[in-house]
Amino acid sequence: MKFNYEHDDPDGLVLIDECYFNEFNSDILYSFDIFLDYKGRTELIYDFPDEKWEVVRAREAVAFKDFCNSGKMIVLLANKSIENCEIDFMDGKCDADMFLNVPSGKLVLVNASELIQCVPYPESEMEKILEIHVEKGTYAVKNDGIKKITCYKNASKKLVFDNFSEL
Repeated sequence: MKFNYEHDDPDGLVLIDECYFNEFNSDILYSFDIFLDYKGRTELIYDFPDEKWEVVRAREAVAFKDFCNSGKMIVLLANKSIENCEIDFMDGKCDADMFLNVPSGKLVLVNASELIQCVPYPESEMEKILEIHVEKGTYAVKNDGIKKITCYKNASKKLVFDNFSEL
């Protein structure tokens, strides 16, 4: 699927199953906001006087990073708008550092800033970039920035102790 990615700075492209919207709380959203401000250019910097922004960001973005590391969301940071982007879905396994759980099968691509503004207010309408119905499950995600994203449906997850008899 093709899409154009337009945004304000700082921002990022979010890949998330719609079912996770109700799991955001104020701590995760604040942590997410701090994570997006990778250069310390927003008013958030005034919440931490006399501290280096990179130290604040590393410390305060932990709740957001934990949320992402659980497979609930992927955020690709962006510093400019990009045309002719593409997201593809394939079967099979691949080596990837990012995994995304899609339990409802409704994958949403949305600007991070839009998600942060709209999730606390469910009555507001979120301006989504794409809504894609996919097979439920876990996807390994490879990307070339935002320009090209490929999601591989992992038919089976490798277990940490998959050769238990060898231990």
